[in-house]
Amino acid sequence: MARTITEILASIQQARANTPALAEFKSNSATSLMGLWSYITAVVHWAHEVLWDQHKADVDATLARAKPGTAGWYAEQALLFQEGDTLVADDAGIHYLAGSTGAKIITRAVAIENELSGKLFIKVATDGPTPGTLAALTPAQLTQVRGYFDRKGFAGVRKEVVSRAADRLKVEAEVYYDPLINVPALQLLVQAAVQRYLANLEFNGLVYLARIEDAIQSVPGVKDVKLVRVSARAGAGAPKVISRFYETEAGYIVTDEAAGSTLVDTLQFLPHA
Repeated sequence: MARTITEILASIQQARANTPALAEFKSNSATSLMGLWSYITAVVHWAHEVLWDQHKADVDATLARAKPGTAGWYAEQALLFQEGDTLVADDAGIHYLAGSTGAKIITRAVAIENELSGKLFIKVATDGPTPGTLAALTPAQLTQVRGYFDRKGFAGVRKEVVSRAADRLKVEAEVYYDPLINVPALQLLVQAAVQRYLANLEFNGLVYLARIEDAIQSVPGVKDVKLVRVSARAGAGAPKVISRFYETEAGYIVTDEAAGSTLVDTLQFLPHA
């Protein structure tokens, strides 16, 4: 893991102090010639270490996707599914014929192994009707994807492919605002901030209460926020109160639109005293 610039600079200064030949350059002042060169060197080393960390992460991610049979490989294969096209098996493996034109309808995928059951769960989603949104596959599409993995999957791997409608989030909160702010405009900005936080979550990411609070407080004019009760539900299931974070069942989540549960209904705006 890359060291901070401060840590690298401290190691340079320590090495200089331990080198008799550099005794005359004992000043650690940031404006001294040696201080400036030490800082520049520290920044260069820091950038180098950060790049190596990123390179290692990229290589690890590539290997995880490339190794057949791993969870990452299954997720990568899901993204390669082409609706309506037929798989062929030959010496090159199991693949689509060159020139196949079926749409790659899966835009988000993750594969997770349940250690207790030993089953591999593959969650998939497609683009929603409006830009930036996601949706579940149709039953017919999901049947095709399951057949696709029956052909491409490895023998002995128990797997389940699912594609669900978005989980729903209900945020009950008190938002304290600058009394000089236009309240209707502020309400729209706060609602948009919460929705933007959810939209920017990585697929199958976690919803954190602290991040929701941060999103609301980032809106100009908001002075404070108190999360009274935040809950989430999957499908028609009962809502679960979130104590710290929530793991989505569908892999993605949106604000609840049920009567009485929308942000318009559940966010109370109060002037900050």
